[in-house]
Amino acid sequence: TLPAFSSAIELGVDLVELDYRHSADGVPVVFHDETLDRSTDAVVRWGGQDIPLASRTAAELGRLDAGGWFSPEFAGTRLPTLEEALALICRESRCMIERKAGDAKTCVELLRRLAVIDRVVVTAFDWAFLAECRELAPELTLGALGDEPLTPESLDRAVASGASIVGWGDAWVAREHVALAHGRGMRVWVWTVDDPIRARGLIGFGVDGLITNAPAMMLDET
Repeated sequence: TLPAFSSAIELGVDLVELDYRHSADGVPVVFHDETLDRSTDAVVRWGGQDIPLASRTAAELGRLDAGGWFSPEFAGTRLPTLEEALALICRESRCMIERKAGDAKTCVELLRRLAVIDRVVVTAFDWAFLAECRELAPELTLGALGDEPLTPESLDRAVASGASIVGWGDAWVAREHVALAHGRGMRVWVWTVDDPIRARGLIGFGVDGLITNAPAMMLDET
């Protein structure tokens, strides 16, 4: 949500990470889960359960409360569109955009219209999507996400997708993996690292970035 992004910017993080999906009418909306139940009042408002974000229009999604579940302080916080989030973040920071669902053309056209291609990194587990982004915008920085053994073969596939970064699950990253990636000219970002001891170990391996839920602690202790 926008208050969370503002908080991260105030801390001075290098990038603010977010996820997005498309609404029923094709608008990129910032949201992690496939369904709305966990972190909005959709069930209370509309009834039912397991309500897909993609089943509702952007206007309907914009009426949901996406903050009350977290704290009364944030009651009434709305789901931002990707455009709204980028307008906030890219004024003062950079954005790591994880595509959960949606086509490459819509993403690239939005980034071009907002003139923020040089201030974002687009990441995805779907490497075919990354390859489409590369065709549409060769200048766009791309990150190939993975949560499996990091092998020479997977690194070669990541390079072929057009990615210059691998964003990999913490459980699979060791010193030798970082060396393999660096040998291919790729940067290594690791997620999700909330333990300062592990963070310091990864830094010792030579990783290039840490993705964390606890940026204030990480900035203080690493």
